[in-house]
Amino acid sequence: MSLLQRACANDQLAWQQLVHLYGPMVHRWCKRAGLKEDDIADVFQETFRAVASYLDSFKPKHSVGSFRSWLRSIAKTKIVDHYRRRGRQPVGEGGSEAHMRFSNVPDPLPEDDEEEAQTEQAQVVQRALEMIKPQFTKRNWDAFWRVAVDGESAVDVAADVGMSAQAVRQANYRIRRRLRLVLQDIVDEGVSIPGA
Repeated sequence: MSLLQRACANDQLAWQQLVHLYGPMVHRWCKRAGLKEDDIADVFQETFRAVASYLDSFKPKHSVGSFRSWLRSIAKTKIVDHYRRRGRQPVGEGGSEAHMRFSNVPDPLPEDDEEEAQTEQAQVVQRALEMIKPQFTKRNWDAFWRVAVDGESAVDVAADVGMSAQAVRQANYRIRRRLRLVLQDIVDEGVSIPGA
């Protein structure tokens, strides 16, 4: 099962991994919106509480959006809610008057920048790599890294690390499969995943 599927099934380890992958990003968005550290903790918690409530309704649309953009919209809403509460503005119930009150809260996060989105997605991939690395032996990880990231041939790596070329290919395949499973449904198709 993918990480999101496991999180939907209330797998606590999956939730810890999801927060590990995306928590730094949510924290950075809150900081960029001008929140103080105490407020960041509250908005952070509210954001992930909302994710838990609505995760089963998230449907990845690789051509249109991603988990990151969905999460960003939730964080943005929670930041606006925080500023609205802080300003003691009543929460609107709808209609043009509510829209006017809502528009009095400045946009806490500027429009999403494509370069920034790619950088943040690359950081998620890096954290995912760090997260799965302990699940593999050092020798298998080194073989994977040299083949998938450094672009060396399996034959050259095998001779260097004392493994057969087939064992190097198998280690590379297993680690890539594990990484894809973790990142399935949460990163855009255009994001570079080592060895994918």
